[in-house]
Amino acid sequence: MPQLHPIPFAALVRRMRREAETSEAIFDLPRRKWHIPDPRLDLSAVHFSRRAATPVGPAAGPHTQMAQNIVLSWLGGGRIIELKTVQVNDRLRIPRPCIHVPNIGYNVEWSQELRVPQSLREYAKAAYLIEILKATRSFSAFPSVAGFDTVFDISVGYDLEGIRSDKVTGFMKSLKSPSSLFDELRSELDGDLAEFRDVSLPEGISDCVTLSTFHGCPPREIESIARYLLEDLHLHVIIKLNPTLLGFQEVTHLLHERLGYTHLRLRREAFEVDLQYDEGLEIFGRLQGVAESVGSTIGAKFTNTLVVENEAGLFPSQTDPYMYVSGPPLHVISMNLMQRFREDVGFELPVSFSAGIDARNFPAAVACGMVPVTTCTDLLKQGGYGRLPRYLKNLGREMERCGVTSREAYVLAARGQGARAVSEGLAGLHGGEALWRRHGRRVEQVAEADPDRLPRLLRKISISAGVDGDEVVLRATRVAGRLNGRDLVPSLAEDSRYFATANAQPPRGIESVLSLYDCINCDLCISACPNDAIFGYSTEPRAVTTSPLRFDVEGNLGMGLKEEGAGFRIVSEHQLAVLGDACNECSNCEVYCPEEGAPFREKERVFLAWESFRGSNDDGFLRSADTLHARVSGQELLLQVDEAANRGRLHAGGFVLDLRWEPLEILGGRWLVGEPGVPLDPEPRSGRAPSMGGEPEAFDTRDLWRLKTVWENIFHSARPNPVNPDPGARSHATSSDSG
Repeated sequence: MPQLHPIPFAALVRRMRREAETSEAIFDLPRRKWHIPDPRLDLSAVHFSRRAATPVGPAAGPHTQMAQNIVLSWLGGGRIIELKTVQVNDRLRIPRPCIHVPNIGYNVEWSQELRVPQSLREYAKAAYLIEILKATRSFSAFPSVAGFDTVFDISVGYDLEGIRSDKVTGFMKSLKSPSSLFDELRSELDGDLAEFRDVSLPEGISDCVTLSTFHGCPPREIESIARYLLEDLHLHVIIKLNPTLLGFQEVTHLLHERLGYTHLRLRREAFEVDLQYDEGLEIFGRLQGVAESVGSTIGAKFTNTLVVENEAGLFPSQTDPYMYVSGPPLHVISMNLMQRFREDVGFELPVSFSAGIDARNFPAAVACGMVPVTTCTDLLKQGGYGRLPRYLKNLGREMERCGVTSREAYVLAARGQGARAVSEGLAGLHGGEALWRRHGRRVEQVAEADPDRLPRLLRKISISAGVDGDEVVLRATRVAGRLNGRDLVPSLAEDSRYFATANAQPPRGIESVLSLYDCINCDLCISACPNDAIFGYSTEPRAVTTSPLRFDVEGNLGMGLKEEGAGFRIVSEHQLAVLGDACNECSNCEVYCPEEGAPFREKERVFLAWESFRGSNDDGFLRSADTLHARVSGQELLLQVDEAANRGRLHAGGFVLDLRWEPLEILGGRWLVGEPGVPLDPEPRSGRAPSMGGEPEAFDTRDLWRLKTVWENIFHSARPNPVNPDPGARSHATSSDSG
């Protein structure tokens, strides 16, 4: 199974800075696809104790497990970032492929891929990188520092014993108090990066946690975990609920009869073992009192993915009888569950949401007063992280339509429920009813004539009455969101954009087979990769006649042979490569590649860490100083280059070649019969150089040209990339940034 290997912190900082300066991009996301805040609009939202500059962010999942992913989410406008769920068992074997998003989304039970200490370090790295972006205004790309406030949300699972373990509890405590993590990262910023040591860092990364329990988790277990998080760790807690809570009959009605997804087979037993609706209401009623007693907050997230029968054709290596659905059908189901639960729970429940959110339905979800509104499946589609800014642009348009300039005013004004929401919100607040008697008529007038002023008015009149104005506005927007949902949710099942017929068309394909070089270069795979593992590079087009090597009986290379090899040909200047350390072979690039084949399998694979290079059986390349370590067609190769002397030497399992580097020419070679050879791995596990005797393996000089291309155009590229983050600076292979 492929393993993720985090990219060293200093390399991320270097690449981020250099790419912004030279390419007007960061981690392959062009500046034109970043969210640049509009100074006329206040999109901010309060998420428990902290204010975030926007109400959107990535959901816990593939987009929030590595530092570069989180930075990309932030550049797209995500300001409430739900970190990838961790659990005590961090050595799982996850089936591949693990996601499939041709239109709606499918996934296996995608759990912990990094070790817990690695996840902790990745999240600290991401927080530090974002603070660098804030301090430099993303290296001068942003006109001001407005719109930068960011909130992180921890996500943990899956049972009480695991969450109470030193590993997971220590993880959460470290995110609350990360000073030692930040000190460690600061120490890695030396030389040209020393300027970033003094960047101001937050005292805490997160004090709120989303609890993601496993399917079938007993109600008592869910409640016990929430109590532990509230009472012992003093965290704000969100419980992520499963769509099964809506009940088998209602989900079947919506999914099959209303939306037409009859090919998605539900299993009644999966619903029966999950938390039941009435049990959920009772748990939240009790936990509300617990949260109030310790000065924390309890909220709900709608929802997890929907469990259906596994289709073997989608996930052939998946042994679980279930797979999990997201996207358009889940949106309708989860919105219905959200509205029903909110109406029945008995108090104004803080609600976050993630189910089939995209740019079109995002404004309506915000109008329902939910914070945050997170997304995952949509970011796995064409455009990737670059799809996020459209969410916020569409929200801005809806705000302008309503004549308001703040998210708070928008929620109150979206369906004309502002005055009623204020009245209901004040009714449950100490001193609120007196405040309404004194100022209710004025509130009604402003809500009708000038809704943009309503939040400011509420804060002003609250001060005069000795009431917390921020609390008044928060309660009013939650009530308004619930009231707005009454108007917005019922029509979703009638909207044809959520129908199965509207979501049956897979991404466009062409009759062509993907190759190592010279695909159609559409670059769709770059944005489809959630880990930023695929990147572009430039090379010189060339067509070269190649030859298979032949040695005489004395082991000398026969020169001038006429036999032709496979040939080496590159037509296009633009090519693609894969960073093996960041590729978990999820196969999303294969879904969005128009050609037949998977970019992560076909394109050149390069590595930063010895661990990931050794752990792969695929062709690949790793640089250490002036040496390129390679595995080509299963054969281990080592290329040493002295560009100043215009010389090179290639070592293989049974021979060595002496080279003129430019123009590339074989000057001579010999077959090493029983002689000790140069170790292909500078850290051989046996501690001894291998013998290179025996018959030499077949070698076509085509592979020599391949090594030269990788050496010159990827590891010595003119523009930044993951293995050459700062072109012109000396770069070295490194061990994994495992923490």
